Amino acid sequence: RRVWGGRGAPGVPLPPGLAARHTVVVDPGHGGPDPGAVGAAGTLEKDVVLAVAQELARYLTQAGIRTLLTRTEDRRLAEEAGSLKHRQVEDLNRRARLAQEAGATLLVSIHANAFPSPRWSGAQTFYQEGEAESRRLAEAIQAQLVRRLPPNRRQARPADYRLLREAEMPAVIVEVGFLSNPEEERKLRDRAYQGRVAEAIFHGIMDYLSASAGR
Repeated sequence: RRVWGGRGAPGVPLPPGLAARHTVVVDPGHGGPDPGAVGAAGTLEKDVVLAVAQELARYLTQAGIRTLLTRTEDRRLAEEAGSLKHRQVEDLNRRARLAQEAGATLLVSIHANAFPSPRWSGAQTFYQEGEAESRRLAEAIQAQLVRRLPPNRRQARPADYRLLREAEMPAVIVEVGFLSNPEEERKLRDRAYQGRVAEAIFHGIMDYLSASAGR
């Protein structure tokens, strides 16, 4: 059995040949003129999720899994022509197409949450209702988020997002926390904490892949 141990992470046993059979597309949400959510201290969702996604991609690559990022810099995937709604739809469609063209085994989209009230906190994973494999992936990731980033009692939940509907492989959206919560915003600005978030998502992905190999 192959064992990978990344920085600050316990070894993850993999069945022989498991890593080489998979391609994971990691999707940092928003980008370019679309900042996503904005925290009270001015933290931009697009920046936080890119940092987390890059760290997650590093973990996956070190584990021997082929990994692609939908963006590696501050840019939007859609062309600038057309209405705002058209650009938003095209951006999401391109992310889904990138995953499909890459032959992705999994699509993991990284976002950060926000709400009018500052009291809400905690990372949460969403999947398309009715998609059994996406649900299993979401539950595996959520279990690791709860375990590694306390206090958090949130559960994986179904949601109806275009990216999840368009995906042709198991796909989830991970909301890594609430930028509207000042304490969580502070954490999400911290590189070490971003690494912990990425590590939790990584372990959830590995748990899912290990379990799916036995099904």
